[in-house]
Amino acid sequence: MMVALLPLVHFGFAALSLAWGRVTRELILLSLVVDAVLVGLLSAGLSQGKPLAIVLGGWEKGIGIELAADRFSLNLTILVLLLGGAVVAYLWHERLRPYFFMLLHLLLGSVYTLVFARDLFNIYVTLELLTLVSFLLVGYERKPYQIWASLKYLLLASLGLGIYLLGVAIIYYHTGTLNLGLVAARLVDQPNAPWVLLASSLLVTGVAVKSGIFIFSLWLPAAHSSATPAVSALLSGLVIKMGVVVLFRLTSTFSLSLPLLVLGALTGLLGVIYAIFTYDLKRMLAFHTLSQIGYITLGIGIGSEIGIAGSLEYIVGHGLFKGLLFLAAGVAVQTAGEGDIPGLIARRAKIPLSARVALLVGTLGIIGVPPLAGFCGKSLLSAGVRSPVIQTVLILISLGTVVSFAKLVPLFRIERGPSSTWLVKLAFVILGLPILLFLPLARLLAPAAQLSLSLHVLPFVKSLLVVGGGFLLYRLLSRRPFHLPQRIFRLEEAILVILSGFFLIYLLSVLG
Repeated sequence: MMVALLPLVHFGFAALSLAWGRVTRELILLSLVVDAVLVGLLSAGLSQGKPLAIVLGGWEKGIGIELAADRFSLNLTILVLLLGGAVVAYLWHERLRPYFFMLLHLLLGSVYTLVFARDLFNIYVTLELLTLVSFLLVGYERKPYQIWASLKYLLLASLGLGIYLLGVAIIYYHTGTLNLGLVAARLVDQPNAPWVLLASSLLVTGVAVKSGIFIFSLWLPAAHSSATPAVSALLSGLVIKMGVVVLFRLTSTFSLSLPLLVLGALTGLLGVIYAIFTYDLKRMLAFHTLSQIGYITLGIGIGSEIGIAGSLEYIVGHGLFKGLLFLAAGVAVQTAGEGDIPGLIARRAKIPLSARVALLVGTLGIIGVPPLAGFCGKSLLSAGVRSPVIQTVLILISLGTVVSFAKLVPLFRIERGPSSTWLVKLAFVILGLPILLFLPLARLLAPAAQLSLSLHVLPFVKSLLVVGGGFLLYRLLSRRPFHLPQRIFRLEEAILVILSGFFLIYLLSVLG
């Protein structure tokens, strides 16, 4: 029952936020308390081995919409709670209209729905709702550059979901069902039929537009860097993960290993290259959202239990430190009046110490310093990789991450600055503390036998060598600006790239 109540609670509170506009903050706080209780009951049920699934409307699986919980979805609900709580604390004193809180509830409700969804059409409808809500949140302040970024996001996401819906139609025509479990059972005898390869390629292409895959999610740098800090934290920490969650669900039905490995490698490497040569702080963080999705996609593509566990840990860890980085970056940019990294460094005395500490904690997490959040996910993911090529890709992405964040080092000098409100500090603590204490938290995310593979001397030494090598490489690199192609981020080129990407996925599906 909890799998249905978690999304329904927020859809109900969305309506109440418009009806009782004077108590929107209290309503969002109450909803998070209800979420915590339901997640606790969900965790207790899973630990006792109870089946936690429901088919809405009392129908059979083949007709009704199934929602089901597993360990993967439970861990994501914990991330929703932490990030949701931090954003609410961060925004508590902001003057926001009731419809902002309505959109926030709809976003959280959509996220919970996708976490539990097991039906292809339910996934489609929820992704459409999430797209519309994200579009409105990105353009909430109605600034021209925000409106254009949100429109580009809406157009490209709509194109992707149209492609996804075509794949859904093919699946339903041949199987007569849209339930992922039933579809998988009916494809046992024909996993490589031409129509299966075509349908799976369409589904992956559509979801890739929403999931932060580099050549598909070309709307992301503008949308994430243009939105308000709290919205950017939600988009990067939660919304972009929902596409990855859907890709993970699709792997239980279709053979997607080769497409996901290739897309993961391209996403990680291209994202980190653009991040290295980007000097606007929020835009650099946006490119790192792309690069870090590469880690997660590679782990899902590997398909082993250890690889998937590593991806799950990294999904949670990335949500924490990327949410913290975007919130802290928002405070830094607002107080310094400058979004360019050299300008922020020149005006660091104007930035509150709490924001600079939060940026430091987020940086240590994302570059993988042991034993913080990034290290735990990366080391477990690396332990599940047998291919030297994939190992090399993971090391290159890690090195690039360190090189790009080395630009922020001068910001971390201990200097007194203006003070932040205690609620903003609380937001930083809600996300920063789990990053610092991620090692004991990881015991809840992965079985002890899997976790022990990453908790010995070699992963620690390897991570420290990568961090040290990245800082050394930054010192050796030329500081002259290097201009990478930007045309691909224009709307017309992005549409062509997405359509071309479909043929790449189809080719990889055939070869795989």
